[in-house]
Amino acid sequence: MEIGAFFSLVIVAVVIAVLGGGVYLIAANRRHKELSSDAEGSGQESRPVHRKVENEQNTDFVGTR
Repeated sequence: MEIGAFFSLVIVAVVIAVLGGGVYLIAANRRHKELSSDAEGSGQESRPVHRKVENEQNTDFVGTR
C-alpha cells in the first residue's frame, strides 16, 4: 500500500514539474518577444526625452509640459 502511495506522489510531482516547466517556457518566450529590439513600436519616437541638467531647479521632466 505504501509503494502505491509513493508511486502516486512521484507521478503527481512529475506532472506538476512538467506543467511548471511549460508555464515557465511560455512566459520566457513572451518576455523575450516583449524585450526584443525587433518588436513593433520600438522606434526612436517612442523613447522618452533625456536632458542633461546643470541645475536641479530648472529640470524638465518628461510629460510635464
